Amino acid sequence: MNIDEPTVIKSCGVRRCLLLVLIAASGCSLARSPGISGNGARRFYLTQATVDGSKALTACARGFHMASRFELTDPALLAYDTVLGVTTDDSGSGPPSAAAVYGSPGPSGWVRTGGGSQYTDAAGAPGSAFTNCSTWSTSTHETFGTVAFLTDRFGAALWDGGSRRCDEKFHVWCVEDRIAPPEREPGERPHGHRGHFGE
Repeated sequence: MNIDEPTVIKSCGVRRCLLLVLIAASGCSLARSPGISGNGARRFYLTQATVDGSKALTACARGFHMASRFELTDPALLAYDTVLGVTTDDSGSGPPSAAAVYGSPGPSGWVRTGGGSQYTDAAGAPGSAFTNCSTWSTSTHETFGTVAFLTDRFGAALWDGGSRRCDEKFHVWCVEDRIAPPEREPGERPHGHRGHFGE
C-alpha cells in the first residue's frame, strides 16, 4: 500500500492535536484552585474545642474562618474535615448531627449570622438566628449569640439552632478561606493562557 506524504502528515497532525487536547483537558481537571481542597469542595468543620462567644472569631485553624450560616447552607457542596473537626461513631466522612449527643454541648457550634451587631433576644424564639454576642466581642451572661447544628430528622430543615447565652461554651463552625487570585495589570493575560493558534 502506497501512502503519499501529505496524507501521513495530516494524519499525524490530527493525532497530535487530539493528544494535546486530551492532555490539556486532563490538566484542567487535575488543577487545584486556590483555597479549594483536592476534590474541588471547600472544607468545613466543627471545632473540637469549645469556647465562649467572645472567642468564636479566633477558634478556627489557620486557613479557615468562623463560618457564616449562609456558607454552610448546603453541606453536600462542602467537604467535612475529619482531622480538624468533631467526629462521632457514625459520622463517617461527614459532619456530626444532633443524633450524636454524648454530652453538653453536643454538635452545636457558634455561627455568624450575616446581620448587624446584636446581643439581645427577648423572645428567645426557637430557630432565631440574629444574635451574635455583639459581633462576637462579649461573653457576659446577659448577651446572646447564635448556634447551629445539623438536624437528625429526614424531611425537616437540614440546619437548626437558636440563641444561646454568650458565656456558654460551644464548638465553632469553620469553613476554608477562599484565596483570591492574584491581581493582574490591565491587559495582562491570566497564567496558562496561550492565545490563539499561531500566536
